[in-house]
Amino acid sequence: MSQSQLLITTFPLAEDQPLHWWLVIDGHLDSKGCDKDPLLASGLKLPASQTEDWTHIALVPSATAVVRWHAPPQELTELQSLAAARLAVQEASLDLDNLHIAALADGNGQVATAAASRSAIGEGLSALNGIGLDPDFIVPAGWIVSPQPDSVMAADFGFEKLLRGEQIISPDEPALREYLLDGADIVTLSDDLMAQNMAAAGHIPMLNLRSGAFAKKVNRKLSTRQRQTLAWLALAALVLSILIPVVQLVKLHWATAETYEAALATAEPIVGSVDTVAEADRLLNEMLIRENRGNITLSVPASALFSAIQQTQGVSIDRISYRKDGTVFAGLTAVRNEDMNPALVALQNAGFIITATPRTDATGASKADITVRAP
Repeated sequence: MSQSQLLITTFPLAEDQPLHWWLVIDGHLDSKGCDKDPLLASGLKLPASQTEDWTHIALVPSATAVVRWHAPPQELTELQSLAAARLAVQEASLDLDNLHIAALADGNGQVATAAASRSAIGEGLSALNGIGLDPDFIVPAGWIVSPQPDSVMAADFGFEKLLRGEQIISPDEPALREYLLDGADIVTLSDDLMAQNMAAAGHIPMLNLRSGAFAKKVNRKLSTRQRQTLAWLALAALVLSILIPVVQLVKLHWATAETYEAALATAEPIVGSVDTVAEADRLLNEMLIRENRGNITLSVPASALFSAIQQTQGVSIDRISYRKDGTVFAGLTAVRNEDMNPALVALQNAGFIITATPRTDATGASKADITVRAP
């Protein structure tokens, strides 16, 4: 099932107790029953349903979870009002060490509290865990019945009959009717109205006893929707990781093609029509050689060489020659080979292409045959 699902069950007061249950799917009561294994009976235990997410509400009988309303002073904040209501319940308790309280501001300036024994909540949770259930909410049964103004609703849950007023949730006992209701109109909920209250249970603020020491542990397991979202994100990341370099390569290809076209258009008036940049570069170099211009002229590498030698002590040039491709051949002399290194490094840092072959002459002086070419 891919629908939203809500399972409502009785909160057990004993082990191996048959539990009334109601299954709500997409806001409509789908099925109900009374079984020792509500998961199996409702179909949520079937393999097809075990991967789906669903919410579980456990209903505590009104005799086990006593609900009261409190009117705190108006100057208190909501948190202070909740604390004051809890304190009032504790002061009225005869078994404070075994008391568990849930509190909720009802939005009308009142605070509702539900009080139950810790032992009852703990034993009921153990019983539910034993059949594979771990409720998201534990609420008094009458809480999910919507109260009506100026009337009291009589509801039959199967496991309990109770009365629900605007500020009343109690067992439906004749003596209590006379004591609590004081002649108020009592409306018995039909099966259809009960089904409507069950269907709406997932959308009301909860007076939740699954709190404090009994708060549900955070489920680290990813939900089905979260797993699907992560899968789509991973797929999107993979597609993007492929598309980004592809797009960059295409943009680079287009930019390179535009640059080549611009270079060819610039060179065409000088060297004529050519098909490639490499051919245009070759023709330009040949033209510069013929006209003795550009970086390949003797003056460019030679002046750089003399400048580097002048800044280096103990090094001299004993011969120099030039080739038309722009290469200067020179012989350097120094006391030690290491003395020539600053000059060579200076040429390299200036962007010139050099080669150096060290040697020693018959007198023991250090020599180096080098070539220098402009970039």
